[in-house]
Amino acid sequence: MKNIERFFFIAVLSLLPATGAAAVSTADDAKSFFSSAEGKFENGDYHGAIADDNKAIELDPSFPDAYSSRAAAKFRMGDKTGAIADYSRALELNPKSVEALNNRGTAKSEMGDKPGAIADFTRVIELDPSFVPAYINRAAEKLDLGDKPGVIADLSSAARRGHEGAQQWLRNNGVSGW
Repeated sequence: MKNIERFFFIAVLSLLPATGAAAVSTADDAKSFFSSAEGKFENGDYHGAIADDNKAIELDPSFPDAYSSRAAAKFRMGDKTGAIADYSRALELNPKSVEALNNRGTAKSEMGDKPGAIADFTRVIELDPSFVPAYINRAAEKLDLGDKPGVIADLSSAARRGHEGAQQWLRNNGVSGW
């Protein structure tokens, strides 16, 4: 009886390293597909990028960058609803991703959801006050809503962080100090 127990114990132990190696290999494969998707995206092959991101997500469903990458490709192809869904999933997995939040805000803006866009840009600024694109994006939303004091506040924040376009807008619109 002890020999049978020992046999099963050894058999189970022999499976453990293989299981660990498979997990590492799967994660590596997911990163490989993600890297390929990024290259395809840069070359304008959005369908190919989505296909590779799908494979990365299939291999590692908890890979937030793959969802963000797929969202960017969907956005470029005009699928803003799909982009928002993928950015939202990326944010579930990594709630502090300022890039995913900023990009989701942009997609919401394109869909006409100005309050949702402003909320995303505001959250970006809360997470990283040095992330200038969020100030610029939020100012654009506020401009569309007629909130000139809000526009000036956001552009002033961007201008203080060195954004020349914000500085120019403030000068052109007579805001003192610029």
